[in-house]
Order: sequence, then C-alpha cells, then structure tokens
Amino acid sequence: MNEQQIHSKITSLEIEVLKAVKQRTLEKHTEGPSVERERLFFLLLPFLDGKQWSADIEQTAKTVSIVYAALHAHDQVKEDILASKKQQLTVLAGDFYSGIYYQMLSNMENLTMIKHLASAIISVSERKASFYDQVERPIQLVDELIQKNEIELIEAFYNFYGYHEYTKLAKAMLSYVRYENELKCLKEGGQSRILQLLNKSLRYPADPEAWLLKKLDVLHDQVLELIRDAKFDYELKNFMLHKITPHQHRAEQLTREG
Repeated sequence: MNEQQIHSKITSLEIEVLKAVKQRTLEKHTEGPSVERERLFFLLLPFLDGKQWSADIEQTAKTVSIVYAALHAHDQVKEDILASKKQQLTVLAGDFYSGIYYQMLSNMENLTMIKHLASAIISVSERKASFYDQVERPIQLVDELIQKNEIELIEAFYNFYGYHEYTKLAKAMLSYVRYENELKCLKEGGQSRILQLLNKSLRYPADPEAWLLKKLDVLHDQVLELIRDAKFDYELKNFMLHKITPHQHRAEQLTREG
C-alpha cells in the first residue's frame, strides 16, 4: 500500500468520524471535534499491514476515535475561567460525543468488546482527573501516566482483536506526537495541563523545553529500533518515519548549542 493509499484510508475514516459527530451549533462555537490523524493511523495499522479486518472492526476503530474526541473536548474546559458560552458548549460537546460513542457501543451488540473499551475509558478518565489534584509526583511517574493515556484505548482495541504486536510501536510514536505537540505549545507561549504537570514535577530550576527535547530523542530512538525490527513493507515504514514522527529536534538542539 503506497503513501497515497494510506492517506486515503485515513481520510476516509476521518470523514466518517466527523460525520458521526457533526452538530452545527457546537461546530460554530467550539473548536469542534479533535480527530488526530496519527491516532487514526494506528487504529488502521492492522488493516494497512494486511491483517484480518472487517466492518465490525472498523466500526470499533471509529468508536474509539469518537471517545478520544470526547475526552479531548473535556480537556479544553478551564477550571479557572468563569463559565463562558464557549466553555459551556465545550462541556456539552464532550457530553455529546460521549453520547454518540455510547450509542455506537450499544449498537455493536458485543458485550465483551464493550467491557474492554468501557474499562479503558474509565481508567483514562480517572487518570486525567487526577492531573487536577495538587499532589506532586516524580517526573518518571508523570511521564508514565501521560504515555498510558495516549495508548490505553488503542491498546484495548488491539488486545481484543489480537493485534498485540503493534502496541509498543503505537505507544512510542503516539507519545512522541503528544510531546512534540507540548513542545510546540510551549514555544508558542501556551500552557496546557501536561506542561503544568511537567513544571511541577521537574526539579528546580525547571526547564521543560530541555526535558521535552531529550524525551523526544529517547522516543525517536525507540521508534527507529521498533520499526527496524518490524516486518512492515517499505512504504509503511517510510510513512511512519516521515509522516508520523519526522524527527528534527536533535538537529535543532545541536544548531542552537553550536
């Protein structure tokens, strides 16, 4: 499967997800649903790699994407801001997306899959809620929690359908994408819940940018090793390395230091 075909399949699932959660008022007054193509890629990876695939499996992948959209919408609610119209609608958007994936789960008539996914949703939601408490955690634990949130729903999907071999790669690459987004947010002067956690957990003087750059290097080395050992075809490996995790931060850091 070449690069164009991979992009086409991801776009097809993206359109299906956006169609399922389309709501005019919410789209007008909120950021709209978050459907990250990197996550869609990993939900589709078994199909792209030629594994057994069916309409039911693709429906589950679509449902997992909507779960992520719901969780992302709730993440955008700022607890220290008075309830503006946008904030209220953002909460409603998260609830709306949640209602859709619950309906989709009930329509699947697969109780075992529903239990697997429901358990993962609860774990991720509880973990995200714990980010708002004032407990100080070592940076290694914070890193572990962040990475677990990135992979748990997809891992539940993989485990149920027997796609276990993709879990380590998905964890490394999705964690890379998450930290790359946090680095971009930091450089643009933004602030996120994850950046707040990192600042709180890093030893003083805190330097979250240096930590993120180092973390990206470590994750990218993991990705290279995992892809090297995997039996993917050339096109799929090339897509992952150049479209999912193109790594420029080490060179960027060396340029600054030089």
